[in-house]
Amino acid sequence: MKRADAAFQSLLLLSVFWSNLFVVCAGATAQPTLKLRPPIEEIHTAAPVRPGVPVIRPPAAANVPAHPATQSLPIVKTVTPKYSRLPLLDTKMQPFKPEAFLPVGDNLCFLGVNCVWIGKGNVKTLEKEQQISAERFGITGGDTIDSVPVQEFNNFVYYSPDNSLIVLDKAGDLFEFSLDTHKYKVFRANAPFILGAPDPDFIDLVSINNQVIVLDPERNNLWRIDGKTKKVEGLFKAVLPWRVKPGDIYIGDGICIVYDGSLYMLKNAGYITRYANVEAGRAAKQISTPCKRNVTCRPSRLATAYGAPLFVVERENNRVAAYDKITGKTKQYLFPRTSDLRSLYPVEMGFYIVDGDTLLLRKLNTQDAVSSKCEARQIDSRLTTLTMPIAGMRLPRHPGVYPGARRLYRYGVHAGLDFFNDPGAKVKINMGTPAIAAAAGKVIRADTKYKDMTEQQMNKVMRECLTTHHTSEHNEDLLRGCQVWIDHGNGLITRYAHLDKANPDLKVGQLISRGDFIGEIGVSGTGQNLPGRTKYPHLHFEIRLDGHYLGFGLTPQETIGVYEDIFGKI
Repeated sequence: MKRADAAFQSLLLLSVFWSNLFVVCAGATAQPTLKLRPPIEEIHTAAPVRPGVPVIRPPAAANVPAHPATQSLPIVKTVTPKYSRLPLLDTKMQPFKPEAFLPVGDNLCFLGVNCVWIGKGNVKTLEKEQQISAERFGITGGDTIDSVPVQEFNNFVYYSPDNSLIVLDKAGDLFEFSLDTHKYKVFRANAPFILGAPDPDFIDLVSINNQVIVLDPERNNLWRIDGKTKKVEGLFKAVLPWRVKPGDIYIGDGICIVYDGSLYMLKNAGYITRYANVEAGRAAKQISTPCKRNVTCRPSRLATAYGAPLFVVERENNRVAAYDKITGKTKQYLFPRTSDLRSLYPVEMGFYIVDGDTLLLRKLNTQDAVSSKCEARQIDSRLTTLTMPIAGMRLPRHPGVYPGARRLYRYGVHAGLDFFNDPGAKVKINMGTPAIAAAAGKVIRADTKYKDMTEQQMNKVMRECLTTHHTSEHNEDLLRGCQVWIDHGNGLITRYAHLDKANPDLKVGQLISRGDFIGEIGVSGTGQNLPGRTKYPHLHFEIRLDGHYLGFGLTPQETIGVYEDIFGKI
């Protein structure tokens, strides 16, 4: 009996040993690879290979050595990280933070405010890379291209006819960067091409064959720019936003566009609309999509590719939403509150997204539960001290009054936020409405003895802007009119401009508190002070952080998101 028991125990132990060994071996050979077909529910969202369009495959998981006692320990399921990181470094091994990126051929292309970075051969070797090394190509000979000043790059697209990148500047100028010669040239310098206010405002672009399509919410249109003639043609019937009637196409709330055979537009409330016939020489057709927006959506960018989902980046929510184009089924991907989510590009099994000075990979099968809540983006602590510079005011709804908007009449970029009368606000702004300090600080400028420009001086400034295709710092200062500047410390400065009068009691070096009277709102510096022209009093409120206006290096919608973080949602 004892021998039988001993034999039985030996057999049992041997059975357990082989069972464990089988599990270990199965676990070692069953690690998921990046070439597995997606689940049936994700067939619509897997991007197929298309000639001329690179398909980036995610880097393979690192090999982790087995624990020496694995065979004698219980098998523990390994938790795979939701994303992998690739630091972005220039050729001097210094990190850089791009605004946008896209793969072209074997290279990764990145966009800065005044440069392009090229990571040569990174697409082929991305699976083995531990970091991305890219070479910087700035503007040769200063800050102009073919005599047109570069003011601030905003976004770019690949232009296949010339093997180049078309770069959109916030001033509305389009530049071209050759991927063969690494030289810049002007693609189309911005200039009025249509009569009447408002001026066109290009905020995003796509490339279709030999055409570039630009989004213009100010004129409620998409404009087709011919690559050879540079002729500009509207895709829709020209109806200004405030004259839209039922049945008219309205894109005054559009924030970005993408193209994959159809053109998709993301609206500021999170809705996505599709447009067909944009390649043809006739009016485009608007088509609804099955995508249902999340009520908490705060969209900032849109991305897609052939066969891939529509990816909506929500920078302020640290979230990416993926919408199936056919079913409308939605998945969400959450990121930490310290993230800085920018440009996204779909790949075979997921997407790459810029997070500050890092490129992140997220796989489609690592989505977060629909019930999971996102975390609001962590903003610079210096900005949390600011309050409205007009008592009882709210943020304006019109994107054209925010920092980063073009000012075509002077070939410049707006650096502040304009507070006009807003029907939704409780405050009506008139000549003399008080402007107050947004935070405590020290007065570093107070134009208490200000005298506005004459008509001759104003005309001279406008001629110089027209001649140079640019607003010099000197002329921009004149156009801001009567001003008060406050230094709040730690690199934070606020400017209050177009005042009718500055508080006569203010002195440079004086310490003031939040809410103190700064001056009376007016129209100084705008040319509307001249006899018979006084109208539209408003406050130009400018926040400057570390030497740049708040919104520098951000898209228009990203800038609005930052202001909402400070002062509350629109």
